[in-house]
Amino acid sequence: AALRRLASDSTAYRIQQHTPGTHICLEEVKSGRRLECRCADFFSLGLDLTERSDVIFFAVNIPCKLFPKLCSRLAKAKDGCRLFTYHRLDTIWWSEERCPFHQVEVNVPETDTFSTSWSPQGYRFYVYVCDRSRQPQIKADSRNETFSEWQAMWDEASQSYFYHNQETEASQWELPREVGCWRVHWAEDHGAWFFQHVPSGHSQWDAPKCLADLGWSWAYGTPAAMETS
Repeated sequence: AALRRLASDSTAYRIQQHTPGTHICLEEVKSGRRLECRCADFFSLGLDLTERSDVIFFAVNIPCKLFPKLCSRLAKAKDGCRLFTYHRLDTIWWSEERCPFHQVEVNVPETDTFSTSWSPQGYRFYVYVCDRSRQPQIKADSRNETFSEWQAMWDEASQSYFYHNQETEASQWELPREVGCWRVHWAEDHGAWFFQHVPSGHSQWDAPKCLADLGWSWAYGTPAAMETS
C-alpha cells in the first residue's frame, strides 16, 4: 500500500510489477533503480540472496529452533555486507560454522537504540559487518547456553515471579522446563534434576546459564536444596 501510494503521489516513481499479496516492484523513473517487496518464507526467498547482498535487514524475532538454519545462511554472506538484526548474534550462533560478522563500534553501547512504531522510546537492535580478514569475534557454539526465550517478571499482587515466553506470548507461574534448546529432566535414581541439550543429546548436572538465570539448579525443589539453603 505504501509503495502504491508513493507511485500515485509522485511522477518520479512507477509500479513496474505487481502481484497482489505476493510481489510489488517500484521503479525510479530517472535512474531505473528498483525496489522489490515480496511476501514469502524468507528461508526460501530472501536469505537465498545472502551471498549477493550488500545490506540485510533482519528485524524479526524468529523461533530459536530456526537459529541453526539462520546461521548457516548468514555464514555465506559476502565480505562488506552489513547486517541489521533483532537478535544478538553471539546468543543465537548455534552453529559450528565460523561467524564472519563483527559488531560495528558505534552499535556496541547499550544506549544505541532505534525508535520503532511499537517502541517509540527506542529498541535495541544490532548492527554487524561481514569481515573475514579479522579473527572471529563471535564464538561458534552449537551448544549455546545463554539464549532464553523466557523472561522472569515480577507480579506485585502475588509478590512473586511469573515467566513470560517472548516467542509465544504465553505466561506461567511454574519454572519453564524447556529453554532455548535445553530441556530439564528428573533422574529418579539420583533424586536430582539434569539438563539435556536436545539437538546434540548432551546431558549435564550443572544448569546452563539460560536455565540457571531463571532459578534452575540440579537440586531445585529437592531435599538437597533445603539442606544448602
